[in-house]
Amino acid sequence: MPAAEKRKLEQEQMKINRINHIIECAFGLFAENGFETITMNQIASESEIGVASLYRYFSTKEDLAIEAAIYSWKLEESLFTKVFGTSEYEALNGYKQMEALLEVFEEALVSQGAFFRFVYYFDSFIKKVKVSPDRLSRYEDVISGSKNIVISALEKGIKDGSITFSNGQNQALAKATLSELYFSITHSLFSLAQKLSLSGEMLNMDKQVHSEKQMQLLIQMMLSSLR
Repeated sequence: MPAAEKRKLEQEQMKINRINHIIECAFGLFAENGFETITMNQIASESEIGVASLYRYFSTKEDLAIEAAIYSWKLEESLFTKVFGTSEYEALNGYKQMEALLEVFEEALVSQGAFFRFVYYFDSFIKKVKVSPDRLSRYEDVISGSKNIVISALEKGIKDGSITFSNGQNQALAKATLSELYFSITHSLFSLAQKLSLSGEMLNMDKQVHSEKQMQLLIQMMLSSLR
């Protein structure tokens, strides 16, 4: 490889590494403090670059926030990949696949509190500054990956008979579309995970039931409803 071409590739890789570092630093700041109080100057300082350089990579805080959101979901997706990307997972019936996926979500509550806080702050920020859906298309594409995994497990369970919604007795669930089931399940889990990661044991009454126990109970109720 000619020296000039090698140098160009090295420079491009350095740029990619620098951008990734900025995104990681921004994610950490946003997850810990929210979006309102964090400035581009603070992000530049945390990233150890000048603010003018930061603006060359990201023209607005909204652009950087979206990239940090994409980064956060890709990290989360890697947790699920360890489960659904195996031959053992593929061999499970649909109900067992849902059980495995929800168990990963339970583990994420313990290890990925920053992720749940970030998504809560991100949703509020994007709503407040009125970012258009078009600008969120790449973010939506990343999220849809997890949607497809859950819907595939639900569909498999209905076909193989491992998911029957209490032998058809639960008509509301039996008549629901796969998308309706997906959003109801994930939004409920997210709401609880965000509540627990944001406020945790803020009140004395919150200490009566441990966070992990609350998530376990919600997941068991969901799984029972699928039987």
